[in-house]
Amino acid sequence: MATKSKTAKLETTEVTDTATETIKATTEQVKGKIDQALKAFEEAGSASKETYEAFVSSFNITAKGIEGVTAESAAFAKKSVEDFVAASKAVVGAKSLREVVDLQNDYTKAAFDAFLAYTNKVGEMTMAFTQEAVEPISRQLGTTFKKFGQPVA
Repeated sequence: MATKSKTAKLETTEVTDTATETIKATTEQVKGKIDQALKAFEEAGSASKETYEAFVSSFNITAKGIEGVTAESAAFAKKSVEDFVAASKAVVGAKSLREVVDLQNDYTKAAFDAFLAYTNKVGEMTMAFTQEAVEPISRQLGTTFKKFGQPVA
């Protein structure tokens, strides 16, 4: 009976040792996975902040671009009114119907040319600030996709 008791103690000790080693190994693996998860959350938080900053930068560029387009539009409107007033004065002072028609034709051509120049300039300004505004977002999203597109080790 002493032999059975001694054998039972040895088996119990072996089972306990095996269980302890398994628990230690499992604990280390869980700890490692928790550390990986925490690191991923930290990186996600950092990426979120960087993405927010990219959108703010883009918004600021857009606001400045719209400000430039608005200033250009105001200048065009002011010049258009001035040109119209000058053309109207010239028409009122015309001495013949032929002169009125010529003045009206000249004004219409000049107004149309000015409008085309204005729309081209505003179009170029819009394209320029749009491309500039998209760049910080594009760069940040590319960085984020590269970072989170890699497999976790």
